[in-house]
Amino acid sequence: MTQSVSSTVLLSVDGMGCGSCVAKIEKTANAVEGVSTVSVDLAKKQASIGFSAPADAAAIAKAIDAAGYETKILG
Repeated sequence: MTQSVSSTVLLSVDGMGCGSCVAKIEKTANAVEGVSTVSVDLAKKQASIGFSAPADAAAIAKAIDAAGYETKILG
């Protein structure tokens, strides 16, 4: 079943430098309940994440921070 996206958050992600980092961030974000889409741009060091309840932007950022990266909510 495909979840619908009700909100999208754009995060800056410091500390990623390779494709393995991108995969880790995608896996980490997808593990947060409610996340439905994840797009990570290595060149811009940003992640765009679509989600619906119970997820929220702060919980997604916290999960990625816990994986060893530094995030900032851009919008």
